[in-house]
Amino acid sequence: MVHRVELTPLRDEDSDLLFAWINDRELVELSAPFEPVAREDHDAWFQSIRDRDDVEIFAIRLRDDDRLIGSCQLNRIDRRNLTCELQIRIGDLDAHGRGYGTEALRQLLGHAFGPLAMERVGLHVLDDNDAAIRAYEKVGFSREGVMRSGALIGGERRDLVVMGVLRREFEETGGA
Repeated sequence: MVHRVELTPLRDEDSDLLFAWINDRELVELSAPFEPVAREDHDAWFQSIRDRDDVEIFAIRLRDDDRLIGSCQLNRIDRRNLTCELQIRIGDLDAHGRGYGTEALRQLLGHAFGPLAMERVGLHVLDDNDAAIRAYEKVGFSREGVMRSGALIGGERRDLVVMGVLRREFEETGGA
């Protein structure tokens, strides 16, 4: 399979674009409550996130021109229980709907179940984010339940779908 995206470490020059994305209400509310982020708070986060033991964060870049289109991460990494949670954001709106997120998910799960040796990866997704749910299911995630009223987005209570994938399930789908 030819990959159109690659996961790379975050670079210092990525900070400005990530800052713009985290302050884009419409983009953020696709997956999380919106709260404006001050530049100094973003800068502190950007410095600390790359050094944490319980998080592995990556830039999602197009292979043909190295353009940053999003970020993804494994967080709450529990090395004792071999579990973690996954988050992804395609911040470049022109990159939405092109399958780049699905490719990035496969690569991120390959990292989780490969070098990190995780046994389970979980996530939460807004119940009406059909495109994200389809992408998660394509790479092996299953719906495990619903957190009713699990998020407050734009002043409205929203349900969250709880999803998870086990190492063996990911391997059965062909993995990365």
